[in-house]
Amino acid sequence: MLQGPDAPAFFQTMYGNAPNAWSDTLTGTDRLRVIVNALTRLRFCTAQGAMEFETKEGADGAPAGYMPWFDVPQRHTADVIVAFGHWSTLGWLGRSDVLSLDTGCVWGGALSALRVTTDGGTPVQELIQVQCEGRTAARLIRAL
Repeated sequence: MLQGPDAPAFFQTMYGNAPNAWSDTLTGTDRLRVIVNALTRLRFCTAQGAMEFETKEGADGAPAGYMPWFDVPQRHTADVIVAFGHWSTLGWLGRSDVLSLDTGCVWGGALSALRVTTDGGTPVQELIQVQCEGRTAARLIRAL
């Protein structure tokens, strides 16, 4: 959809807060919007998968009845490591099941990367950070 001939029309309706939960019965724009929201905007949801899009706080700022998506009991991706970003108020989170890499560079935090290598078959993670205080995103992009 993002590369096809209908992409411009889809971009006009891609974002919105409804529907806020997955259902196998969703079709068309509603189905695609839930997918886009889950992949790009999701921070908090209920144990049943209802997404909340207003709160921008860290994990401790979950609204009543909601939790960080990665703390949902019986999460389908619990058996794999998920690396993600776009949640600067969460900051670095290096758990065995999730790696949050957005450490707020644009807001004066750090630009973070994670190098993963193996040592005798055992994964080894090295967090690499560059402080960004006083820099703007545009300056950082030019510096790269």
